[in-house]
Amino acid sequence: MQENKACGYYLTTRELITMAVLSALGGVLSAYVGYLGNLVNQFFGVPFGAGQFMGGLHVFWFIVLAGLVRKPGAVTAVGLLKGLVEMLTGSTHGAVIVLVCVVQAAAVDAVISLRREPGLGTYLVAGAAGTVSEVILMQLLYFSGAPAWYILLMTALAAASGVIFAGYLGSGVLGLLEHGRPAAAGPVAPRARTVQFAITLLLGALLAGGAVFYYACVFEPFWAAPGVAVEGKVAHPYTYRAESFAAPAITVTAELKGSVTYVAPRDYTGVPLKKILTAARPDAAATKVTVSAGDGYSVEFPLPDLLKDDETLLIQEEDGSYRLIAPRYAGGYWVRQVTRIKVE
Repeated sequence: MQENKACGYYLTTRELITMAVLSALGGVLSAYVGYLGNLVNQFFGVPFGAGQFMGGLHVFWFIVLAGLVRKPGAVTAVGLLKGLVEMLTGSTHGAVIVLVCVVQAAAVDAVISLRREPGLGTYLVAGAAGTVSEVILMQLLYFSGAPAWYILLMTALAAASGVIFAGYLGSGVLGLLEHGRPAAAGPVAPRARTVQFAITLLLGALLAGGAVFYYACVFEPFWAAPGVAVEGKVAHPYTYRAESFAAPAITVTAELKGSVTYVAPRDYTGVPLKKILTAARPDAAATKVTVSAGDGYSVEFPLPDLLKDDETLLIQEEDGSYRLIAPRYAGGYWVRQVTRIKVE
């Protein structure tokens, strides 16, 4: 097989293809992982934090790569490629997501390198380390007003997710790919192998089915023409576009106070959401409004409150996407890449 020399060691053509494929899959499916995290947040009624339990699925690809390509630095290189794919496919974190992926991958690389033949325990620790590193990095990059107990909770959720969805599931997939059974280096009881086999297949089937549903029914491609669908219990559903909307834009000064992000007071110019909703003529029986982003993230507002609110705006950003500015609400309600406003 043809070999390619890089960084003082050889990467085979198969290894390079494996790295490219896993980078692409991990980057493209990151939006789906974010959607799952949003569902967890909504289940617990919080705008941020609980969804960290799904974060291990971002690191899953690094665990699989570490088992398939056992070369120093290969996982970190895939982290860079995965981050670039996420950024170029419309990540709301922008260029920061590249750094996040590199740090996650480097954490996995560091743990895996401690063992010549990594076993299940090594993969579990590596998965936890990679997932927790994101929580730590976000605290370093952004100002956070969250209490210490909340940060510790997110860290614990990240560690658990890394163990389950990155380490355990990743080693199970490696066993299936390499030996037709879930296995790691070293002796593993046949019963434990059978249990891991069943769990790996079950989780894989559930996640794959969810991904098909997400990309078929929920996901809004970032390359679609900018516009926001206003729909639901309204007499006049329409697609909002700033350039053709009759109501004039206004400017408000607002300060974003989020769980992991703080933005000092600044001016935002856009159309009040109140005007956008009024133009659709909401049904008298409607009680709430759901604002959704292209990646599936959504927040809910009481309709009567929005109809009396002159400061909550929908602004158009430089890239043409729409963002909700909600001065009277927590940072989790400031939705980026808004694609749908549903009256219910």
